[in-house]
Amino acid sequence: MKIHLFKTIFFMGVLSLMVVSCNQSSKSKQSKEDSSSVKEASVEAGVFDAVKMKDQIVEIIHNTPKAGDIVALINKTGASYISDVTVPVGNVEKLMTATQQGPGLGMYTFDLQYSNVYGRGDVTAQIANLEKQLIIKMGLQSELTSSENYVGRLKENAGNKDSLNLLVTEAINFCAQKFDTGEHPDIYALSFIGINVEALHVLTQLTLLASNNADLLVIVNNQKENIKSVFTLLEMMSGDENIKPYYESMKPIAQFFQEKQTIGAAELLEIAPTIEKARNGMIQ
Repeated sequence: MKIHLFKTIFFMGVLSLMVVSCNQSSKSKQSKEDSSSVKEASVEAGVFDAVKMKDQIVEIIHNTPKAGDIVALINKTGASYISDVTVPVGNVEKLMTATQQGPGLGMYTFDLQYSNVYGRGDVTAQIANLEKQLIIKMGLQSELTSSENYVGRLKENAGNKDSLNLLVTEAINFCAQKFDTGEHPDIYALSFIGINVEALHVLTQLTLLASNNADLLVIVNNQKENIKSVFTLLEMMSGDENIKPYYESMKPIAQFFQEKQTIGAAELLEIAPTIEKARNGMIQ
């Protein structure tokens, strides 16, 4: 699959923030169908054609709760900011292929939101710069012209939380206006997958580290729709041999969350290593 990129890092840095609330109609019937789908050993995805599947990709993403909202929910629980659970700065150098770079951008996007909500303007600006480095690494320097001002403004306002929030809001509005008519559903899908997988990883790691994790476990239990959407997109894209490993690594996670009525401390200990492995496999 040939991965294309959006016209600016400004667009890409927050493209996964524009998803809307999920319509959860016909849950009982759908649950049985989803469970059967997850348990299938093979899929009839064929060769992935992002252009032909654009409408399906956009619909899935639009009908999924915002992964970015998880950050605000985590913050409300009183959990601390822990940089060690995010993607390391040096990992940008490891993103060598297009199918690593797409999810990687999504993961850095979630980490940017995480640092921003916690008032870590220095980290927010650093991550924005990492995204810029990633685009340069991909040989797309010409795409960066209109984004230089955005990255510069982030650095200038690193100590001003209100200004940083305003910049993020402007980016969200830009994405909302531009993406639906865009021509790059492939990078949109991969970034969406990345942001949701990183959200799940950060959330589960923070929950394991918390001394009182009751509120965080509630958030974990509310991730089933996001996980189902990620798995559905990966199933659609698994005809691409480079993406198929991501599909295989997410299969046990999707099945686990479908089968468990409630995720408690014991269940979290069981599934967290699988989540971490799946996440790391996308960026290493």
